[in-house]
Amino acid sequence: MTLKEFSAQLNGRIYKHEMTEQEIGLAEENQFVVVLGFSDDTTLLRGAIKASLETRDGGVFYITEEGLFEDCPCDCIHCQRAREKAYKVSVDFCKGPYVWAYTTDIPHETFDIIDNQPAENLKFCQGMVFDLRQLKETK
Repeated sequence: MTLKEFSAQLNGRIYKHEMTEQEIGLAEENQFVVVLGFSDDTTLLRGAIKASLETRDGGVFYITEEGLFEDCPCDCIHCQRAREKAYKVSVDFCKGPYVWAYTTDIPHETFDIIDNQPAENLKFCQGMVFDLRQLKETK
């Protein structure tokens, strides 16, 4: 399965029904990482990386070929250098037509998640999916 096929499968899903357990397993099997917004304060990563990140009001997180990059609390020079080598993912919360959207230099495909509460066909999230193997190949 390609990224384009996988993202097309998710496109147009309803908030809180974005993925089935089988699709999460398929993403993991294919080393795909799915990124999407949840509620008003969380970004979810599913598939090859499993994480829930507090991204209230937006923010940034970093991905390496090994997975989610986690800063150390001291922000030492070693951490700073490692962060510089990681891929940046910017989180946009309520800054455009979507409640949640993501921008990155990681090669990816996007898909739309719709929320019918409180408004019909609200563009809740422009999620993205990328292949973790591609990051390993480019480093």
